[in-house]
Amino acid sequence: MAYMIRRTPYWRNRYNLENAMNHLLEMESEPLPSGFPLDVIENDSEYVVKASVAGFDPEKIEITYDDNTLSIRGVIEEQDEDARYHIRERRYGTFYRSISMPSVIDAENISADTENGILVIHLPKKPETQPKKISVTVKTLKP
Repeated sequence: MAYMIRRTPYWRNRYNLENAMNHLLEMESEPLPSGFPLDVIENDSEYVVKASVAGFDPEKIEITYDDNTLSIRGVIEEQDEDARYHIRERRYGTFYRSISMPSVIDAENISADTENGILVIHLPKKPETQPKKISVTVKTLKP
């Protein structure tokens, strides 16, 4: 006894075609992040931005702060252009990140340093926006 099974070609069903194309593209390569990872930490007196910039030449890292936006741009130069790679996962070129910051930043006192591939940017808060501690005095009752 013979059974007949009806099959719908991919091109007749948009959903199946889209899934097939997505699967095909995912098999090619895994997408890399467009920038570099970073953390933004807040304490009472400042914001601290820590960015992973391993492989960047510190002399080629450009940090700007304009209109409450912190921008970090870096360059990793391509090496061994003529080499025949079997696997090439390290990236090269220009990389850029931009972060919107609150308007409480004292732009004149921003500082940055790097150590072991971690860029640390200190963005101090304006003195008038920092919390003020108020001491409590104890009054004694006079008899």
